[in-house]
Amino acid sequence: MTRLTTRPLARRALLRATSAIAVNAAGAALLGACARNDSGPSTVAQAGPATATVLSFNNPLFQEAKDDIVRALAKADPDLKTDIIVFPGQIAEFRLKMLAIYAGGDVPDAQWIHPSITSLGASKKLTRPLDDLARRDKLAPLGEFYQGVLDYFRWKGQAHGLPWYSPGYAFAYNKQLFGKLGVTPPDQLEKDGKWNWDSFVSTLRSLTTGAPGSPDRTIGFHTYNMNLDWICSTVWRNGGEIFSKDLKKFLLNEPAGVDAIQGVTDLHLKYNAINYGPNTKDFSDGFNSGRIGLRQANKEQTAPARKDLSVATFPLGMAPVNKGKAGRINRMGPLAFGVAQNAPHGDSGWRWVRFMSGPEAAAVLMDKQSTLPVRPKFAQLPEYARSMQPYENRDVWLESQATARAIDQPGNYQEIADLWDKTWQDILAQKGTVKSLLDDLTRQVNAMLAQEQ
Repeated sequence: MTRLTTRPLARRALLRATSAIAVNAAGAALLGACARNDSGPSTVAQAGPATATVLSFNNPLFQEAKDDIVRALAKADPDLKTDIIVFPGQIAEFRLKMLAIYAGGDVPDAQWIHPSITSLGASKKLTRPLDDLARRDKLAPLGEFYQGVLDYFRWKGQAHGLPWYSPGYAFAYNKQLFGKLGVTPPDQLEKDGKWNWDSFVSTLRSLTTGAPGSPDRTIGFHTYNMNLDWICSTVWRNGGEIFSKDLKKFLLNEPAGVDAIQGVTDLHLKYNAINYGPNTKDFSDGFNSGRIGLRQANKEQTAPARKDLSVATFPLGMAPVNKGKAGRINRMGPLAFGVAQNAPHGDSGWRWVRFMSGPEAAAVLMDKQSTLPVRPKFAQLPEYARSMQPYENRDVWLESQATARAIDQPGNYQEIADLWDKTWQDILAQKGTVKSLLDDLTRQVNAMLAQEQ
């Protein structure tokens, strides 16, 4: 009988994980101790009694669905027992401490993978490439996934995780405010073939009215996420790149990148059309104040349990992200499970990964209204149609999956992303021109990439 237990990380492992000495020593130890021959057996275990130890992040999407997931697992793979080890804390902590956990010998069979962890786990040989396993198992062919979503878990061309969650990426908008201000809705602009960067800017400017401090002030957009793995999509849509294909050069200071960052900077500083920093005091309820026109949205935020878009007191609309010079390109925030190197229980970790990326788990999660299909054919499951709120457009969501693109990450990606964060704050503080600050950032990042090589 299938059994799923949830237990905190062992005290021994937590103590090691919080030790700075263990973290510093982990890199060298892992490279030697965790290497293995990835060719594996000629076939993959499809069934039979097995136990999979799974290292999981304290993620509410998974935790809230676990009871239904175990019931689905009991039907899909009755002989697989799973022991879920829940890691407390935040993603940044997980990134650091997982090194010490593995170095200390607490190797799981499978583990939760966030896109920001992909390059770390792969480069340190913590996670196992899955391409060979997938080729030998007809239940999880890599070609069936949305490739842009799967790419979030690729490193040097090989998949190190299979997605079980992908939230999509679109815009939600306040139909009432658009009507009051006489602004053409973005979904109408899309139908007319006019939803591009220029119309996006003009729409936000038209939605921005009133002086700071005014109780009837309105603003165009709620919080434009400027993390590097978000702003990359704006750069891509403008025809720019973040890294060269070989990951040896940082390219954000090239003309298309500078133009994209300058455009977003103008929305913040020149047109004051973004709800950030100095503006937030006028919109304490954020988008749900009813005085903000558009916001970034994902499927999870539409779920009633999230109390996000579901608590809006005004009618909502939905539109795809605007196109750019290079068309429509979306970033995603998917999650995956991967198989650990030197997994203690054979292919049990693969069986868990296969199940979580399969139709049974997808049906559970879509029934919770928290995810989109990670494979196009999962859109045919009845749970997907049932997961839609009246204002949602299922085709917009699916297009966002099909136009997804992942940012290729060098092994020291997180350090580079932190440098970008500092540069963006310097741009907002107007410590230099956008071009000069991006030139400074590029020099620093290229020096780091040279060391990485």
